[in-house]
Amino acid sequence: MTEEKSDFSEKAYEDVKRAKLEYEHAFDAVSDLILIVDADHTITMANSALADRMGMDASGLTGLKCYEVMHGMGKPPVFCPHSAFKNGGKSVSVELELDSLKGIFEIIISPIIGDEGGLISTVHIARDVTEKKRNEKLIAAQQRELKELVASQESRIEKMVSELRSKDDYLIQHSRLMAMSEMISNIAHQWRQPLNNIGLIVQGIQIAFKTGELTEEELEADTNETMKVIKQMSETIDDFRDFFSHEEEESSFRISELLSNSISFIEPSFNRRGIKITVDETITKTLIGYRTELKQVFINILLNARDALVENKTEEPCIKVSFSQEGERAVVTIKDNGGGISEDILPKIYDPYYTTRKSNTASGIGLYMAKMIVERKMGGVLSARNVDGGAEFKIELLG
Repeated sequence: MTEEKSDFSEKAYEDVKRAKLEYEHAFDAVSDLILIVDADHTITMANSALADRMGMDASGLTGLKCYEVMHGMGKPPVFCPHSAFKNGGKSVSVELELDSLKGIFEIIISPIIGDEGGLISTVHIARDVTEKKRNEKLIAAQQRELKELVASQESRIEKMVSELRSKDDYLIQHSRLMAMSEMISNIAHQWRQPLNNIGLIVQGIQIAFKTGELTEEELEADTNETMKVIKQMSETIDDFRDFFSHEEEESSFRISELLSNSISFIEPSFNRRGIKITVDETITKTLIGYRTELKQVFINILLNARDALVENKTEEPCIKVSFSQEGERAVVTIKDNGGGISEDILPKIYDPYYTTRKSNTASGIGLYMAKMIVERKMGGVLSARNVDGGAEFKIELLG
């Protein structure tokens, strides 16, 4: 019995010894820095990784005070997490920069509590995060630089957009001014007949007065006719003034009235050249948008068609304006029979200052402005194609 007990004790001793060696081997094999400190801040154990980091032997650390070794101080620092476990507690994680270990570490500190609730020791497991923190600082600095760069670029882009808008507004106005001389000529043509009528009415009143044949009824009739003609001429001035005004907000309008008004501006020059304009009488759709600027689009496309018909010396020249509904879009097409646009030129017709016209007054911005107004300002689509021996411009707008 005694011999059996002796064999058992020896076996148990060997098992404990082997377990201790395995524990010590595992303890030293861990790459993280491990330190065990008793309740009185005395180092009871340190692994090889910690000892190597400090350039010491692990056994040489045993018995030293942790605050002396780690912080180079004669007493625990105010931030010492070990002191917080005097009355127990759970594991905590702290981040410290330690000169003694030459780096920044994330440290997990876990207490070992006795049966009576008192602190026996704490286990400190430290992981070097110096490179991680350096990278985080680098990334943070790069993010700040990127943020500043983005803000700078946004400011720059905003300025460029503002300048482009100003340029576009200038080009719109420039395009209108380019058409002003022609419109003044058209107004003069439109006014010539009304002025002749007024002249005849005045002469008739004068003759009737001298001969004593002027009655009150005739005077009133002639006066009313004169005022009617003057009103028509005044409306022409209003239309001309509105055409050159700047729109700040969108408004609703009937597409048929806008087309009719647009054509009235330039129709005399078409009539003088024998160009017939036909308009689909079924155009009754009401749209919301920039009325005056859409009128500029119609006029630019119509003038472009007129010039093509004149330069190509088209027989029986005509322009057809029609309207259709395609889903939610209102579609206006302006088609001429002027021979169409050369396929190699077609992709370039919207480029600013590009023109094939021989006229000295051709600026090359009419179609560019038309596309800009339709697509940028009104969210529509302007396209062109050749069809049935002529060019067709298609304007699609949300109805």
